[in-house]
Amino acid sequence: MRVQDQLTWRYGYERMRPGLARKYAYAELLGPNGPVISENLILGVVLFAPKCTYPEHSHDGISESYICISGSISDSNYSVFSPGSLLFNPPKRAHRMTTGDFEPTLLAYAWTGKPEKLANQKMDFSVKK
Repeated sequence: MRVQDQLTWRYGYERMRPGLARKYAYAELLGPNGPVISENLILGVVLFAPKCTYPEHSHDGISESYICISGSISDSNYSVFSPGSLLFNPPKRAHRMTTGDFEPTLLAYAWTGKPEKLANQKMDFSVKK
């Protein structure tokens, strides 16, 4: 099944941090909001601009896995991941993603969790005091 014409690139969430909206976009391929409907799994791609920091956040009841397709990304400054690398974040683990300085980064992602968590996905952004 071809879904290319059915993809919707999204650029934010209800509460978007200033400056982030123009630095990333994502498209859900399979999931509650994708062109291929699934209640148990979300698959998609996310594109980050160079010098982009996606703020520290966590997910309640959702595990997320990423495969780096192009560019490079640092996950909470623990490691730098290049094409072919796999990143995994279990539920409630706080993490931040930062891209390299010179090229965009493309990641494929998979989110797993209970259907009610996936359908109502929310991110808890950390607040620095």
